[in-house]
Formats: sequence, C-alpha cells, structure tokens
Amino acid sequence: MNVKLDAIQALPIFRNITKEGLQTMVDCFCAEFISVKKGEPIKTEQNRTLCLIEGAVTGLKKGILSPAPTEENPYVSIEDSQLFTLDSHMLLYPCYGCCFFHAQLLQNMREDGVNLIALENA
Repeated sequence: MNVKLDAIQALPIFRNITKEGLQTMVDCFCAEFISVKKGEPIKTEQNRTLCLIEGAVTGLKKGILSPAPTEENPYVSIEDSQLFTLDSHMLLYPCYGCCFFHAQLLQNMREDGVNLIALENA
C-alpha cells in the first residue's frame, strides 16, 4: 500500500495532506485501486469518484477527481493505467469528526475547480 500512497500523495489534489491522513481517507472513503490495460473500458459503480494516478484514459486527467463513467461518458484506457476510486458521498460529506486532512482535501478541490456537483450526481 505504501507505493500506492506515495503515488497518490504526489498528486497536487492531495497537497498538504500527510501519508497518515491519506491512509485514513483511503480506508474511510472505501478506496479501490484499479489497473487497466490499454483499450480496456473503466468500470466502476455510479456512486464512485475516479482519479487517474498513472497512464492515460479518455476523458480523465491525471490527478483530477472525476465522476464515474456513464453510457454517455465512457472512459477507455489509452495505455496501461492505474486509477483509484472513492465513495463520492463519503468524499463530499464529511462526518462529524471532519478530520483536518478531509477538510484540506475539500479545500484543495475547491481551489482546483473540481466540479463538486458532477461528483455528487455521479
């Protein structure tokens, strides 16, 4: 898991968040890591948010949180790629504890212009 956490921590969207905070979020947000080969479609549940870690996928930019694919907006791997998915509701709606690192991620998302409505409706 440390290699995956290092890859996530290197993404600008996760700036100012410690590795311990990332580990907690990965667990809390029910993160799943996905490896896809070139030409494969990206498949995930509709209530998930995607983030491209490495590689290239149609409709996704590396390190940007994006809604799950739909029939109208499918994602296909252009090259071998690594992604992770998060539970959209857990991401967008902090629990009563509202940990510093979760608040930091939400602030980073706002600063980076992430379309929160699109994630909420995913």
